[in-house]
Formats: sequence, structure tokens, C-alpha cells
Amino acid sequence: MSISPNAPSAADQSGTPLETLAQFGAYTAAMEGDQGALLGHLVLYSIYDGRVTRDDLERWFIELELDQSFVPPPLRPMDAFEKVTGPAGVRLTYPLDGTKTTGRRRKRPVEGTVREATLMVRNVRRDRKQIVRHLIREVRDEQQTKLTYDTHLGEVIFHRDDAPGAASGAGQLQVKPDHVAIGRLPEDEQRNVHAILQEIGERFQLQRTFLSGDRLRAVVRDYIEGLNAIRVRPTGGVYFVHRAHAASLARLRELVSRMGDGSLLVRVPIPDQDEMREMVVSAFTTRAKDELDKLARDIALVQSSGTAADTDIQTLYARFRDLQAGTAEHAELLSTSLDDTEASLKLVNLQLAGLLAQAD
Repeated sequence: MSISPNAPSAADQSGTPLETLAQFGAYTAAMEGDQGALLGHLVLYSIYDGRVTRDDLERWFIELELDQSFVPPPLRPMDAFEKVTGPAGVRLTYPLDGTKTTGRRRKRPVEGTVREATLMVRNVRRDRKQIVRHLIREVRDEQQTKLTYDTHLGEVIFHRDDAPGAASGAGQLQVKPDHVAIGRLPEDEQRNVHAILQEIGERFQLQRTFLSGDRLRAVVRDYIEGLNAIRVRPTGGVYFVHRAHAASLARLRELVSRMGDGSLLVRVPIPDQDEMREMVVSAFTTRAKDELDKLARDIALVQSSGTAADTDIQTLYARFRDLQAGTAEHAELLSTSLDDTEASLKLVNLQLAGLLAQAD
């Protein structure tokens, strides 16, 4: 059960082959000499787990003159504990029929005859001083259609740091094997139990020290969206960024290249042509319509409640102003009129005015 960063696969997180991203890089270099013919860039990125600390990231932001407000907050040991020992944390399932789980794939058992064990961590209690969880062993026996449990093979405890001035979420991990309970198991299973307890400790140290691939992807995504990017693909992962932000994109690309083996950000130049403009405008208006429709529904929901708190109205107005500012900026940058979006904005503005009048 060794712990190692995820190795790059043949595709990035959105399924784009890495060799295709490399070709985009060559295309970018060939086209960027003529800024006048450039509308902007399609941006794709692929980021893998590496060994990047928050201090590393903060230093790189300063060196590359990037906006430091996008640097994530310090890692909290308690968050690392929750991730490693939570529902999606460490667990191990293995057969109890003597079949080895390593090497060649074992023969699939006949339906109804499976007997296997799963080692997992379950919460016991939490208070202001500690969080206590137990390593348990669940045995699933299809033939007898039942589950049995060993509920205390070890304790995994997070001791909160309650010293004056301690940072939020500070604390230490303690792993306590129950040697008596483990000793009742067959030798192969004893090795599995000790291995998973060791893995919990190792993964906790990794999580409290290094930013995960998910956290790094979130930083890059937030930074790109902070450049008033237009999400070209509804599910994300591909963005249009206007040429006005080309310098920031270049620095962001250098940042991503430092995040680990295989991590890269590619800028695909988009020529300033009618067809390209239509694609970008269509992507923006589709997303803006969805967000305006959701905002209109939320306004109607607050109106129907009969009472509107000041904070609710302020939140709705802030969302409206963001959409309004984004529409004005993209209309100017793309040198086009976004009539449908502007008409929807007027309707939502009327709704907000009605809501404010109702509140008064």
C-alpha cells in the first residue's frame, strides 16, 4: 500500500490527449506573433497530484506577479484527518477464500459464494478535545447472507490543539492498534490491518503537508474565471479568455508547469474571425441565460415567502451586478451587442425592484 502521487495518464482531466495539448502549444507559438489577428485563447489545463506545499504556491505567485488573493488558505491538520478517515478515505477489501489479491487477477467467484472482508474507519465520538474513530472489519458472506463485524481493531484519534493562539484546525494524529484483537485474525489479515493503519498515518502526513490535485485544480480554475473567462464547455474544463489577459495567462501557464509531472496549461489561439466570435458569443449568452433564469427563480422564491431579509436582497443584487458587469465587459471586448442577455437583465432588474418595494 505505498503512497505515491498519481502518474499522468494518456489524457488530461477532461479527456484531452496529452499529445493533442502539445500540438496546441506549437500552434500557439506560431500564431501569437500577430496579436492583431487574435481574438483570445481557448484554455485547457491538466493538473496531477504532486508535492506542492502552500508555501511553494505562495512563493511562485509572488515570483510570477500573480494575484495572491487566489492562494488558498493554510492547510489544516483536522481537514487532513477528516479526508483520510472519512467516508471516502482509506479502506481495503480482500477475499477470505485464500485467493491472493496481487499478481494475476483471481477467478471471478460463482454468484452467491463471495466471502470477503473490508477494513474501514468509522466515527465513534467527537468533542472539543478529540475526534475518535475505530478501525473495523466487516465480513460479507453471500452464502449465509449476513454481515459480521470486528468493531475495534485499532483507534485513530485526532487530538485538537486547544492551546491559546493555536491555529484553527490544528492538532495531532494518534494511531493505536489493538494488538489483542488483531492477534485473533489469520496472519495474512494481520498484515492487512497493520498495513492500513500505517497507510492512514502516511496519508495524513501527505494531506497536511501537500496541496492535493483537486485543490490545485480549483486554484487554477478560480484564477481563469477571475479573468472573466467564458466557459465554452458547459461542464467546465475549456474556457475562452480575451487577448487582453494574454500576459496573465502566460504567467499562469508557468505556474501550472511547476505543479508536478504532467501538469500543464495550454492556450489555443482563436483568430479574430466572425465564426470564432459567434462561437464565443453563443457560449456566453447560453451561460448568462442559465444564470439569469436561476436568479429570476431565486427572486421569485424570496418574493413568495412574503418576507425578505436585507442580507437576501443584498446577495441577489450582488449576483445581478456581477452578471450585468460581465455582460457589459464582454460586449465591449467582443465589439458586439448582446441584445438577448441585456433584455433578460432588464427583466430581472424589474423583479429586483419589485422585491425591494415589497420589502419596504
